[in-house]
Amino acid sequence: MLNTKRLSKSLIAIVLISTIILSAFITTPVTATTEDTISIEMRNADIRDVLSAFGLNMNKNIIYTGDATHIDVSIQNVPQKTALEYILKSVGYAYIEDDNAIIVGDRATLSRDFSSNLSISSFRLKYITSDVIASQIESLDIPVKFVTLDNNQKGIWIQGFSNELTKVNELINMLDRPENASADLSGTALLLTPINTNYINAEVANDLLRRVGINTGIVLDSNPMIIWAYGDSATITQVQNIIKKIDIPANAVSNSFEIAAVKLTYLSAEEIISILTQMSVGVGVDVISFERSLKRIWLAGGKSDIAVAKEIIKAFDIKDLTSDGTIFVYDTVHITAKELKTRLEVLELPNVTINYLNYPEFSRDLIVYCPQDFKVYVLSYIHNLDVMTEKIKVPIDFSPSPGGKETLKNRLKLLVELTGIPSTSFTISDNVSRDIDKHHYVLYVQETPENVKLLKDYIIYIDTPLTDGLN
Repeated sequence: MLNTKRLSKSLIAIVLISTIILSAFITTPVTATTEDTISIEMRNADIRDVLSAFGLNMNKNIIYTGDATHIDVSIQNVPQKTALEYILKSVGYAYIEDDNAIIVGDRATLSRDFSSNLSISSFRLKYITSDVIASQIESLDIPVKFVTLDNNQKGIWIQGFSNELTKVNELINMLDRPENASADLSGTALLLTPINTNYINAEVANDLLRRVGINTGIVLDSNPMIIWAYGDSATITQVQNIIKKIDIPANAVSNSFEIAAVKLTYLSAEEIISILTQMSVGVGVDVISFERSLKRIWLAGGKSDIAVAKEIIKAFDIKDLTSDGTIFVYDTVHITAKELKTRLEVLELPNVTINYLNYPEFSRDLIVYCPQDFKVYVLSYIHNLDVMTEKIKVPIDFSPSPGGKETLKNRLKLLVELTGIPSTSFTISDNVSRDIDKHHYVLYVQETPENVKLLKDYIIYIDTPLTDGLN
């Protein structure tokens, strides 16, 4: 517990004044994006306003012991504590936490007046010496004090706040390994590799590394956009490749960005990745896999895109597709996926499975599974069937209103935009009503039966746009 009786009179006055000031300021635009993360965008903001907003979001009493200063802040989707530490570090301040209070100020003041919150911890080393850890602490600029002894190079004593001691503990766990026992690690050479992130917070990337089973790095309060990673060149390259997949502009502003692990039952990761790649699933969705995990992949991206990818995986990760066959995606040229599937099924080809995803009335991606040595024959059938038939004239729409011609003109224009079928294929009739006092205008088209069916399907969607799939 923080004992306020130990504060000097001048410091008590500062605390009281600051508390009153904080309660009077208007909350700055700190936006909670999820339960644990926030986004901040401010220019020339009073740091007291910023801390007041943090206090409201974190349900903490923030006591500010510093001078008034203005800061610029731009942070997206980071943990609240990380954001607070980053902002304070940018102005040379630190903080200590005691129950429901957070005390903010310069390190000298906090160390002098709140020394009871500083801890001294000893760390015992197994494989490396204390001077190696000391040099790494200095290189990373972790703000702690340390003591080493010449006659005990397997121990180091660290003084600092609890969050800083945690970083030192992470550093020791990362470097104190058997492979470093016999290595020449003297001097001040940095043993960690900095990997910058441009769009996502490094803690987010670090969490992904943890979830996919890769050794995590260290993220320092002084720069939440750098991961300090440890490992050989192959490990570092692997970490860089993973981060590259998710460190994209779309994820900097996305509130729905997530990473989902998918366990496969029948197909291998390579086979599933091939299917997803051929279908170009969801912009922003990346697939991550590792050689040592042939039955598990990770999907990174927006929630809706991940949901689509999961649907595809569920459709193909089935027992029937585990034989020595091949799966490929065929993009139709002249007809829709639904029409081509209908034509192929008439042939009743043995051991051939044909499928598609949502909206096959309009899409052109057909997914085919067949024995490896039968693929050439299947493609031959597909090429012969993916053709347009002879054009016919068919009514596709009508209007019973006096201004029916104008109404049908507007619908014609929309159909051309949706389908790409030229407007010259369409004709709007005069009034053909049987009753002289009524109106009946007809829109008809001269096109192939495939395009006629396509137009009629679109008309159903135009009249009922919330329809999700046609029967």
